[in-house]
Amino acid sequence: MSAWEVEVRRIPAAQALPRLALRDGLPRLLEVVAALMRRGAHGSVEAGLGEIPDRHAIERLGEGFDLRQVVTEYRLLRACVLRLWTRRENAIHLPEAERVFHEAMDEAVAASVSRYSLARERTLQALDRISTAALGSADAAGLLPRLLQVLRETVAVVDVAAVLLLEDGALRVESVVGNGMAVGDVVPVGEGFTGAVAATRQPLLVHDAGSDRRVSEPSLRDAGLSALLGAPLLLGEQLLGVVLMGSRATRELSEEDQFLFRAMAARTTALLLQAQAHAREREARAEAEASLARLRKSEAGLRRWEQVFKRLGVGVAVVDAAEERLSEVNPAFARMHGFAPEELTGRRLEDTFAPEARGVLPRHVAAANSKPSHEYESLHIRKDGTRFPAFTHITAFKDAAGRVEQRVATVVDITQRRAVEMDRQRLLSAIEAERARLASVLDQMPAGVFIADAPSGRLVMASRQVEVITGKPFQPSSSMQDYLVDYGVSLHPDGKPYSMEALPLARSLRHGEVVQGEEMLIPRDDGQYVTVLLSSSPILDREGTIIAAVATMVDVSERRRAQEAALQAARFGERLIAIVSHDLRNPLNAIQLSATQLLHSEALPERERRLVTRIARSGDRMKRMISELLDFTRGRLGGGIPIQRAASDLRSVVRLGVEELEAAWPERKLALRVEPGRYEGEWDADRLLQVVSNLGGNALQYSPSDAQVSFTLSDGGESVVLEVHNPGEPIPPETLPRLFDPFRRGAIVGAGGSGSSGLGLGLYIVEQVVKGHGGRIEVTSTAQAGTTFRVSLPRLPTGG
Repeated sequence: MSAWEVEVRRIPAAQALPRLALRDGLPRLLEVVAALMRRGAHGSVEAGLGEIPDRHAIERLGEGFDLRQVVTEYRLLRACVLRLWTRRENAIHLPEAERVFHEAMDEAVAASVSRYSLARERTLQALDRISTAALGSADAAGLLPRLLQVLRETVAVVDVAAVLLLEDGALRVESVVGNGMAVGDVVPVGEGFTGAVAATRQPLLVHDAGSDRRVSEPSLRDAGLSALLGAPLLLGEQLLGVVLMGSRATRELSEEDQFLFRAMAARTTALLLQAQAHAREREARAEAEASLARLRKSEAGLRRWEQVFKRLGVGVAVVDAAEERLSEVNPAFARMHGFAPEELTGRRLEDTFAPEARGVLPRHVAAANSKPSHEYESLHIRKDGTRFPAFTHITAFKDAAGRVEQRVATVVDITQRRAVEMDRQRLLSAIEAERARLASVLDQMPAGVFIADAPSGRLVMASRQVEVITGKPFQPSSSMQDYLVDYGVSLHPDGKPYSMEALPLARSLRHGEVVQGEEMLIPRDDGQYVTVLLSSSPILDREGTIIAAVATMVDVSERRRAQEAALQAARFGERLIAIVSHDLRNPLNAIQLSATQLLHSEALPERERRLVTRIARSGDRMKRMISELLDFTRGRLGGGIPIQRAASDLRSVVRLGVEELEAAWPERKLALRVEPGRYEGEWDADRLLQVVSNLGGNALQYSPSDAQVSFTLSDGGESVVLEVHNPGEPIPPETLPRLFDPFRRGAIVGAGGSGSSGLGLGLYIVEQVVKGHGGRIEVTSTAQAGTTFRVSLPRLPTGG
């Protein structure tokens, strides 16, 4: 942390922070990260960090750090840790710990950035609402209730909010929202909760206002409040008052709510000062005009005017109209410009204006001379050369002949008001820029996107792709009912119309439902329907309230038509195979019967006997192929290959299958190993014989001619396991995922063997038979270990 502090002090926002505030929660963060590194991959990094990054982000936002500076802190911290680690003696490389370290730092940065952005956005929105509320209120009496209402609406847990202003050494309740204090209540500074906030000039938070000894005000103790937070209204060293907020619902206020409360209190201070300045200006103007009237009547009035003139809180200057010089200024006007009153007396009026603003002075003088009073804003200059904006009200005084003799100007420094106006303009510009960026992003998305407000369902925004899909221009609506009018009634895939309540967007708005990829038919102006996949999701505020919903739609019309066409073609092909396979059996049986009779004839010459034998073998192969085709069509069209279970011993089935393979492949080596165990169960013996024959034939066909094919039968408890293994070239990785698909032949040829001469249905039928028994089949294939098919068969039928 010391090494990091040296580097982070280069960040401007960090230079003035005390060491404790600078380090904040980062030492605790490093302890948590170290614990995660020791623990390794167990557990979630995100859950392990907890709220440390979130709280750090809120603190930095309150201390004036921008987002880049917050990220820079973490970057420097990561660099310091890595640098110091590599410099240690006997430093070792710990890949898993380093991975956890980087994941934790990345998660801390992401969490801080997310919380910083959300808090800043929420704060900007609240301050914008405060600025908007201030525009319609020129005095504190009208301003404060509006500001407190904004506070109560912005921080959802607030039940009571109050502003107390400092008057004659005591705090007086000026405005209240909610039940907790009464307007006019007075609290001495230093007494009770409110007086302590004013005396210490520091925020104060208690978690049970009804029992905490620091809360002695009866109205606050009896209000039933849990959490109570107070903050001073400070302008520099000047205390204007105290603002309070209390909650009955919770004992804890989040770091973000506290920061937002302090930011709103600071903005309230500026607006309150501005309102007080306006009030003082009006009071001063009325007083000045009354004093001038009294000046004409009596010397006593003149003396009273002189007292008001000197003690007035706003600047007042008397200008000799003949020479345009300051004949007299009050102390407030002199202090405003950095002079003593006697230093300004006799100087030209234009000397108090900034050089760049002096060109408009003659126009304002002419306007003041031509009417009873004139107001304008201008840029003034202080003795040290600094500029400040000022609001000026001029009253011209004429002699009996109607000539202007003097002009009296009241001047108010409006620096704070200008700052508030500039902040509001920046906020409005930032909001508008964000809205423009969002619209641009939506228009570039390939999917249609539209957003609706809650709870009305008013459509507020839609991307260009929505218009492309629907064929209709987007029009903002006032309710979900307008959506049905503008876009027509959508249909379910079965043709049933959607009701307004069943629309995905309405379900997300009203019930918070998240809809993923729901198929919908949307009408177009040409009478056709477009098939779309529609998804929708609610948008929640920090309290979990649904404030809007967003929906996306993707046009899948072409994809659906292509899928339907492919499905129809596949079904037609399968039915055709079934018909042809079935009709070929009768002529094939006739061929086999004739060949068998010829082979049993003793008068058949040897040459013709070889030909007939070839015909018989070809007939057998054709019979197997037709049988496989029929099994395939049963599996595809009839709900699976039929299984006829009966009690049997799987050992006899496997031995019979191996013996048939030995007879068909006399030149090859086959080995059967039966491990000790129990092999009785209920199976379809004929189908399982087909499994053994197909797997064994596959292994013989795709292995070298001198390689041995092994069969292993083992007892797996509730199931029996059969493994068929052969050495040789492995099955290509790209083939494995589709190995059991129908009509797929292997591309690998065994040494001295040949490629597959079947239909590519053997493994498909094996898989269907195994599934029909409720079992499963797996395959592993590597160059070192060879290829192994592993079949697991339950002894008894399973439910479902």
